[in-house]
Amino acid sequence: MNASTRLGSRQAIENKSAFSKRPYSSAAAAPDSAQVTDNNSEKQAGEPSGTDRAIYNRISSGASYPARHWGGKRNSAARTSDALTLNQAANIIAAAKYAAAIFLPLNRHLTIHWEQAGIPAERAAWATGRFLKLAGDWIAKRGGRIAWAWVRENGDGKGSHVHILIHVPAGARLGDMQRRWLRSITGRTYKRTTIETRRIGGTAGAARTAPAHYQLNLSAVVGYVLKGVGAATALALGLERHDEGGQIVGKRAATSQNIGRATRGRFLK
Repeated sequence: MNASTRLGSRQAIENKSAFSKRPYSSAAAAPDSAQVTDNNSEKQAGEPSGTDRAIYNRISSGASYPARHWGGKRNSAARTSDALTLNQAANIIAAAKYAAAIFLPLNRHLTIHWEQAGIPAERAAWATGRFLKLAGDWIAKRGGRIAWAWVRENGDGKGSHVHILIHVPAGARLGDMQRRWLRSITGRTYKRTTIETRRIGGTAGAARTAPAHYQLNLSAVVGYVLKGVGAATALALGLERHDEGGQIVGKRAATSQNIGRATRGRFLK
């Protein structure tokens, strides 16, 4: 990549629309069977504000975060945590923005209920990784690429579960394959409510056909999956909503390598 191309690409990333404030629940994104949304919503999208403006400003301004410490318990599958850290939350936000900038927008929100599927808490991070490996291999065989970010939660009622924001190429239909992958991971018959799938922005191509509407819905989804931050992190990022994310055994959040910190850092140098 020559200097002018790198500069242009970097500018395109920095100029991406800010995450915009919009209340979100797990029912807010359109279901997987949703039809094409009305493009008039593109005209109605307003300027970002509130929580999501605060998040975007902190990320895009290069605000400093506490230093990360590697090794020791952090790398142990037995470590526990009670909330998302500032670094984890900031990484998810930056990864979602970067994915859109490299034309791999996170256009699907999956929720997998691992406890319901019979996967113990200490194996949930492994199960999530295995699911994404199977999805990535299946899509790669058909000439596509994926990008993803996930956050695990644990609590009364839902038990151990994971929220996955993933890029699914246009035309890829994961329904039957998702159930097959879950059966191979759990060794059990699939239960109807084990996985929930919703399209971010209403359609697989919303990031291209209705980008402002997509950004509004993406911001709401990202805010929803980050609700398990601690009080100090919520204050630092300007998040108005934060709930108990429950105790997690092992890794709490992650992104795919192609939108992770190291890749973003190399691209923006």
